[in-house]
Amino acid sequence: MIENQSGTLTNEQLVELAKDLIDDYAELQNVKTDDLVKILSSADKNSDMVYTMLTSKYQIIEMKFRDGDWTPINDKGTGVTGTVPASKLLREIAVDGISYQLNYNDYEHHGLTDNILYFAVNSFATYDVDWIYKNVKHYSDLVNKHYCDFSYAKIYQYMHFKDHDEFEMGLLDDMVKIYDDQIKCDEFYMISEDKAKRILPCDRKVMWDLMYSDAAKKH
Repeated sequence: MIENQSGTLTNEQLVELAKDLIDDYAELQNVKTDDLVKILSSADKNSDMVYTMLTSKYQIIEMKFRDGDWTPINDKGTGVTGTVPASKLLREIAVDGISYQLNYNDYEHHGLTDNILYFAVNSFATYDVDWIYKNVKHYSDLVNKHYCDFSYAKIYQYMHFKDHDEFEMGLLDDMVKIYDDQIKCDEFYMISEDKAKRILPCDRKVMWDLMYSDAAKKH
C-alpha cells in the first residue's frame, strides 16, 4: 500500500508551499509569491508532485560525507546516518526544474509569461512520484543531492562491511523509530492507506526481512 497521493491543494496550502520554497531555497528568492503559486497551482491540476510535496509522510535517508565517500551508514556502523522527509527531495526536484526554466527564459526581465509558466510547470510536473519513491538515490543524484532509501543502505553495508548483524539490528531499530506506533510483524503488510505510515513501499520488504532474520531472532 502507498500513501494517498490523490487530491489537490487549497489556495491557502499553495500559498503556504510557495512561501516555504521561497524561504528555503535561494534559487527562488527573486520569484514573486503570486507567480510561484500560479506555477504550483497549474502543476497541481495535472500532477501528484505538488500535493505530495506538502503532504508526504515518508522518510528517506540523508547520506553523510565521510572518509571520501557519501555514506548512509552512521560512524559506528550500527545504523543509518539519519532521515528526512521524502517531501524534501520532491521539493528539491521541483525547485531545480523551476529555477532552471525561470533563469533560462529570463523571468526576471519578462515576468511570468504564459510561455515561461508552461516550461516551469513541465520542468517538474511530468515526474511520477511513485517512480521517485522507487528510485530515491537516482533522483537525488539528478539534482546533485545525497539521499537514499533503506534498501540502498542495506546493499551499501553488504558491499563495504564484513560484519552485518549489528548493523541490521540498528537498521531495524531506525526503521521502527520512524513509525508513529510500534507494529507487529503480521500487521506489516496491512497498513491502511488512511494511516500514512512513514516507511517507503520499497523499504517495507527490507523491514519484513529484518524482522524475521536470524539476527533479529537472536536479539
